[in-house]
Amino acid sequence: MITQQKTILFSLIALTFIISTPVAFSATLGDQWDSMKTFLSSAEKSTTQDESLTDLQAAKTIYSDNFKDAAISVDVESDMLITNAFSNTESMLTIGNIEQASLNRQIIDKTIYKIAFMKMELAITQNNSADFLSWFTVMEKKFKISENYPAINSLSMGIKSNPSLLSVNGPQITEELLEIFKLKTVEELEEAIAALDKVDVKSAKTFTYEGLYYYRTLHPSIEEKLGADTANELLYKMESALNVTMSDKPIDVMKAEIKHISEEVELIIRQYEGGNTSETGLALSGIKDRLNLVKIEYFDAVKDGKIIDQEEYDETIVFLTKSIEIFNSNKMTFTELSDSDTKSLEKNLEEIEDIVTAKGSIDEVGTLVEKSLTNIAALQDLSSTVQIDILEYFDEIERLLTESKTAYRSGDTKTAFNLVTSAYLDNYEFVEGPLGEVDPELMSKIEINMREKLRNMIKANESPDTIDAQIDMILIDLAQAKKVVPEFSTIVMLILSVAIISIIGLTAKSRLSIRV
Repeated sequence: MITQQKTILFSLIALTFIISTPVAFSATLGDQWDSMKTFLSSAEKSTTQDESLTDLQAAKTIYSDNFKDAAISVDVESDMLITNAFSNTESMLTIGNIEQASLNRQIIDKTIYKIAFMKMELAITQNNSADFLSWFTVMEKKFKISENYPAINSLSMGIKSNPSLLSVNGPQITEELLEIFKLKTVEELEEAIAALDKVDVKSAKTFTYEGLYYYRTLHPSIEEKLGADTANELLYKMESALNVTMSDKPIDVMKAEIKHISEEVELIIRQYEGGNTSETGLALSGIKDRLNLVKIEYFDAVKDGKIIDQEEYDETIVFLTKSIEIFNSNKMTFTELSDSDTKSLEKNLEEIEDIVTAKGSIDEVGTLVEKSLTNIAALQDLSSTVQIDILEYFDEIERLLTESKTAYRSGDTKTAFNLVTSAYLDNYEFVEGPLGEVDPELMSKIEINMREKLRNMIKANESPDTIDAQIDMILIDLAQAKKVVPEFSTIVMLILSVAIISIIGLTAKSRLSIRV
């Protein structure tokens, strides 16, 4: 028995030595990440505390030898998160709290992605193709790039064969990777809701942890495009989702709150995409994103007519079911845009469902998904350029704020908050530019009073009289803005011609039909 224990110990030491050998002489950074994750997982499954702590130490060594210096150089916060997670994991393993140790693994695992991504971005600026490709191996290993993302794989192979292509292919690769992290941000919340449907709070916790730490890679891009306030708002929502699942609230309450958070997260994500945030625009984007996830998840779920990964198969069902629900809720509107594309999309969804149910061909599912994406693109392209009088946006903001007063006074704080959010995101953002040209101070004042102060007051459950006074002040400023802005006549926006009414019809109930 002693000899066997020694053999195991020596094997672990040897393996740790191999893993900690400099990258230039051993494995890729992707392999190092994979080994670190394996050791962390093994630490949770080990039968004795000594074995658990030995595996944990091996994982820490891999991090220290391969990732820590990089983390400190590009994002000190990431190093702190990982270091604290390792420390907390040791404490949890010592007291036998395996669940929390597993959640800490999500922090370590997903934060490595952010480090790798930032190092790739830095390599582009430094024109260092070797460094770029080295850090790309983390993404390659994690997301199975060569199998699941042929476009990204082709771009990376181009750099390998011709390093001078880094300046062109590198930014394209990082943009495509951001698309993956964007999908993951939405995906994990949807999976958390599905887990709560099954009364599986443990999995819901894992999904919200994953969602938050996937989002951290996307956060700088959100900040660059939408500003620090919106990026921090999205970060707060992802943190709130995690806090909900970690609470002692009843499952039905958890589910309702995560659904609400998911709605708001998806709205910001669509804004980040620059797409249409009407009900119809959101529906089309929602189906598109979920079908992309169906294709990816099903690839790993089934082989030769059998389920080889139940978790991936379950996720395929979740995303496909939601795609079909969104389609059915918006079928009439889609038909008004294009009867032929709507019928084709419906047929494709039905066939995908039949194949997935029968555990059929992966290739057929992939082909049908691509056909469906073509239909969706055609429906999106049917957006028509229409002229909207800017005063219509002001009128709609005033209506929404007035309705918010009524909702809040009746005790419906959730609807009141949603109405104010719609007033800002779906309407005021379209007049900020023109108003800022003629009166930047007034533009900024209205924005802050509505987006920040009013919504924070609602969250803080301040008195109805206080809310009324805040809204009345905003309405006075809007009236002044209406006198100034008409100098710019009309705003020309690319939107779906059938969606004008939908844009101004935001309520929590209507949003639920197209959201997670």
